[in-house]
Amino acid sequence: MTQEEYSDKINQVNHLGQSGNQKMDYNNYTEPSLYENSSTAESPLPYLEMGTGFIIGLAVGFFIKKSFKAVLFILGFALIVSFYMESQGIFTINQEVLEQNIEAGSAYMEYLFDAIKERLTSFQSGIGAGAGFLVGLKIG
Repeated sequence: MTQEEYSDKINQVNHLGQSGNQKMDYNNYTEPSLYENSSTAESPLPYLEMGTGFIIGLAVGFFIKKSFKAVLFILGFALIVSFYMESQGIFTINQEVLEQNIEAGSAYMEYLFDAIKERLTSFQSGIGAGAGFLVGLKIG
């Protein structure tokens, strides 16, 4: 139903009270729909699809920041304990092996971040997922 038809029906109802002899068929009346002139053919709610990418990005960003904080806490504690034990002569740290392990860990972290970035941009609304990811990092 177009807006003109809707206005005509409203006018007929208003005139019905003034002249009691007009009858209107209320059974054929349909409310105008908000989704009749939808811009997308796939979904009547395109914003819902954008919202899911944002929420998934938010969850991933929040989880990554929280887990990164936990990993850094555990790593920091382990480093403090190992440096203390080395200073007491309990064991010695091989610097070359430590450097190799740090390089391997940084390469793995680069791979992990690239995989997460690729996964987030594969959503239909990659911008929404990226924005959600950044917000999740901020609030996490």
